[in-house]
Amino acid sequence: MNILQIGLGGFGKNHLRAWAQMGKIRDLRVVDLSEDRLGEARHLFGIAADRVGREYRPFLKDADVVDIVTPSDSHAALCEEALRLGKDVFVEKPMTMTSREAERLAAEVERSRRILQVGYYYRFHPIAQYVREQIRRGELGAIRCLSGRFMGFKRARTDVGVTHTDGIHFIDLFNALIGESPREVYALIRDHFGRGMEDFSIVLMQYPSGIVAQVESGYIQPGNWVDRVVPNAMTTKEITVVGDRKTIRADFEIDKVEQFEVRHELQNGIWAPVHGLCTSPRLRSVTPVELVALELEAFLKSVADRTSPDPNVVESGTKLANVMEAVYRSAKSGQAAAIQSADVQASSLASLIEAAPVGR
Repeated sequence: MNILQIGLGGFGKNHLRAWAQMGKIRDLRVVDLSEDRLGEARHLFGIAADRVGREYRPFLKDADVVDIVTPSDSHAALCEEALRLGKDVFVEKPMTMTSREAERLAAEVERSRRILQVGYYYRFHPIAQYVREQIRRGELGAIRCLSGRFMGFKRARTDVGVTHTDGIHFIDLFNALIGESPREVYALIRDHFGRGMEDFSIVLMQYPSGIVAQVESGYIQPGNWVDRVVPNAMTTKEITVVGDRKTIRADFEIDKVEQFEVRHELQNGIWAPVHGLCTSPRLRSVTPVELVALELEAFLKSVADRTSPDPNVVESGTKLANVMEAVYRSAKSGQAAAIQSADVQASSLASLIEAAPVGR
């Protein structure tokens, strides 16, 4: 199988390390605009000179699968070109910048019968797998609410705002955990840096079942731990899932899970907590590169089996793009925004971001 990776900047290096960990270097061609990054890849992983380059098209025709790890605003065009040439595609999140782009890719996937998987790697984390199984088995009881914090002092990405790079991870994860997409969002975002992209965000989501979720993200809030992906960063990446029988609190940065067996009962006219066991299951610790390898292995399995991947072009593509556009509509209007499909949402994401409030 011939694998083409497009992009070595930022997270692309972790993809390269993951392919190496999977024993796929001999199958790999790598493209990047930087000669320095290409030289480093050749030196560290022994990639032959004729398998690296600054232009992707000479390699694209012979590729079986394409791994796209480029700036977000280039994702849609690269995915569409690869799909039309009959290639299976893995693309880092977000899949597209707008819902209209997402709808076009979904249509192209259906037409071409190709595989397209989106890179939301927290779905593959042992913590997420554990929480998902606990919910599936009914161990938590009826789910009431979820909350997540993905934030910390770190460099601000230059292609998308913090909701679109960090908060979106937990929005996607929450959708996967409860098997629903939100019907309405209320969002507050701020652009303290004056870049035209938010650096602080709070998103409230209401689901059709009545479950409520909150996701906070930002570059300006302190984090608890040294980040394992971004240099010179202190971040917090934690979620809480509340059921009517048990609650789970999980920290992805230190691979810690706490499960509280607590419910409320009416006692003498007062709703009081009834405490049971508090447990902390030991789960496998994984590095960011191992997580990338897990999702790439799942992608290759979908390619081999010709089965729809998880996360796919609809659940983590079109539906998530609609959620993100609702986030920016809500931030612009100051009111809750219903989730709209691409055929009725005409505003571009860029214009919505530009109209959002600037912080002080």
